Amino acid sequence: MVTTVATIANTEDAGRQRPNSLVIVPREVARSGDVALDLILRRAAAVRVSCLVVESGPDRIPLSTERLAVRFGIAIWREVELDPSELQSRVEQLVRDPELVGAGAIRLLSETLQQPAADLAVIVTRVSNALDVPVALVGADGRSVAGPALGGRTAIAERIALSERRGDLVDTSLDAGNGQRLLLAPAFPLVGDHPRFWLAALVARGLDSRLSHVFTALRIATFALSAHLAQTSLAFERENRDAGALLGDLLTRGDNITLGEVEQATARGWQLFGWHVAVQIRAESAVSALPRATIAHALDDGLHAHAFQMRPIGLDRTLAFWVTAGTSQDGAAIGQIAARLKAALNGVERTYPGLRLYAGIGGAREGVAGLGASLGEARHALAFAEAEHGSAVVQRSDAMTANRLVESWIPDGVTREVVTALIAPLRAADTSGQLVRTLRTYLDLESNTSETAELLHVHRNTVLQRLRRARELVPIDLDEPSGRLAVRLALRLDG
Repeated sequence: MVTTVATIANTEDAGRQRPNSLVIVPREVARSGDVALDLILRRAAAVRVSCLVVESGPDRIPLSTERLAVRFGIAIWREVELDPSELQSRVEQLVRDPELVGAGAIRLLSETLQQPAADLAVIVTRVSNALDVPVALVGADGRSVAGPALGGRTAIAERIALSERRGDLVDTSLDAGNGQRLLLAPAFPLVGDHPRFWLAALVARGLDSRLSHVFTALRIATFALSAHLAQTSLAFERENRDAGALLGDLLTRGDNITLGEVEQATARGWQLFGWHVAVQIRAESAVSALPRATIAHALDDGLHAHAFQMRPIGLDRTLAFWVTAGTSQDGAAIGQIAARLKAALNGVERTYPGLRLYAGIGGAREGVAGLGASLGEARHALAFAEAEHGSAVVQRSDAMTANRLVESWIPDGVTREVVTALIAPLRAADTSGQLVRTLRTYLDLESNTSETAELLHVHRNTVLQRLRRARELVPIDLDEPSGRLAVRLALRLDG
């Protein structure tokens, strides 16, 4: 930490400074000899100077001099067109009142947060830029959801778990190693059900974290995150409530829709006439349950960037849309849709690390009745996509012989009865979906608990506890091969 500022007139002056000084070296002093800067470094090190400021010129500082500075623990700050008296005046003001640094950063942050943000990731980036430190939105397992990976995932998860067990969801910090400290603040303090995310910033260890302007800035940012989430969630729920009701009415009527319904659909930008290829998407996150509105908004932007014009509609636990053409779309055309869809989903996953998106694509079907059929095919394809483990998995119904076999093997009404009987107890006991997700992964991985734990990013004991609970709830013996097959099939068909 710098306590004084001085400008030296010759190399000897460097050895007369106070400890923790910032020493400004005018160009004429730095160039007074071939080894002038080395001499200044040695004399400055003897009195524990913190930093040397030299003019930034066309020639870089010799490597031997840089190594000498590292050895002595002295920072070298290169200033363009160095004006020693002007720089000394500025730095002295900051030394006398260090809070000015924080005040400027907080003012900049406040100004940037007043601008509309497309999603949570944009807000996190703005906070990082304003503070000039790495900032990330992290989930309960310590993984970065938006922003860079900050390291020490296990330590972050343990500190978050400790705070949640105590019920004191307040700012905290922990040693991050390498001379750094990690500051953590609950990300959504104004949201009633408290989504399990924290805003984290990596700062120099010497910074007084409790009084730091960075902590103050994080607190301000969390209110911005809360407001953004509340606004997008409200808009999402309002929009999807109306859109879902209209789509339900249209699918019930089939091709016998009214002119009024056509007008409502057209006002939303929906195409009802022609050949439709439906898509259903589901999101899973090993980090924490990202707010549905956040996922929907990110998907909307990602799909639009890859020439999908229709805004996704919320259908129970999936998001759906369709692509319409004037004539039937063959396998090549659907393949192009699948490629664009995969690129869009990959883009969203890159924005939110830890998020996994799965999509099913139905066949080309004509009219409103055909749209309902294509949505059903997309739902079945989605179930099989979720059985695969990877990034942005897209499954086409027209490429699924097994899927068509299952559909013809078990009538749809019976399928729904079987799925409800087997899966409903799990969903009723755990609305977060962790039991269903864990059991599906476990069965798809041939009952391997270690691989299941690794894929879900949880401890193996957590997997065993969830499986024990699932066994108590599922009305079938999972130790029997036929029982496992029945549950696995039900989980795949669960839409």
